[in-house]
Amino acid sequence: MKPSPAFNLLAQAEGWLLLGALGCYGLAMLLLWAHLFARDDEPPERGRAWHEVAELGSLCLLFVGANLHALSLLGQGSAVWGERGGVAGVFGCALVAAYLGWRQRVGQSTLGAFVTPVAFGAALFSLASPDLHPYIPQQQLEAQWLVLHVLLTLGGYVALAFAFASSVIYLVQDGLLKRKRLKGLWQRLPSLQVADEVIARATQCGLVLLSLGLGTGLAWTARHPSGYVFWRDPKVLFSLATWLTFALYVGARGALGWRGRRTNLVVVYGFVLLVLSFLGAPHLVAGR
Repeated sequence: MKPSPAFNLLAQAEGWLLLGALGCYGLAMLLLWAHLFARDDEPPERGRAWHEVAELGSLCLLFVGANLHALSLLGQGSAVWGERGGVAGVFGCALVAAYLGWRQRVGQSTLGAFVTPVAFGAALFSLASPDLHPYIPQQQLEAQWLVLHVLLTLGGYVALAFAFASSVIYLVQDGLLKRKRLKGLWQRLPSLQVADEVIARATQCGLVLLSLGLGTGLAWTARHPSGYVFWRDPKVLFSLATWLTFALYVGARGALGWRGRRTNLVVVYGFVLLVLSFLGAPHLVAGR
């Protein structure tokens, strides 16, 4: 039976639809994580407004993403049932749809912070399956995967740079206050409390993006079994050390309640590792 024109159109556009779904899932995940880690001591009106924006924005993004994902799956046709990537894509789309139904019934969005990373990962795994995308040339598929990896990693770098700058502000102001020399232009610095909160939020956001960037990078290299071993790659090792440093900060702050100068020094050390990873560590590209 000859495919209908509508199916042919979906088949040709399914790669872009899947990328759109990934973008929606990623943005929704960031909003939900920001909502989850929001401060409890903010003014009631400001806190309520932020929660409403995060909840409504994430809900709309997930709804749009699930529909784009469903259209992408229709464009992939029966191949979704014969490929692990296809089954993963169906699982991710069904997971988001189930969460949206649960969210509508219960009115609670906290679970979304844990559901969306799973759906995002499932959609990424689907994107990495070339047999699901016959209309996309292999070179273009590789380029899309690489662009996604770079964008996620750079987004993490930007957030962690904000955390580093806020850590420097915190450390400078803390030292001036202890010496009672906070005068002139130094008095215009953000308060220690504000700087500390920016550090925490920026590091949490950066760690999520960096995790996704590392995950997509490792998945990309796993598809090139040409003697490449990631644990022998200096850039990967530096990146993992950077990730562990920032994860230590987030874990110590969240689980142990650590605050103050020594804790924020961890962010400075982590950013130094990040710069060394980006500028100083060589990258062994697969097959070279």
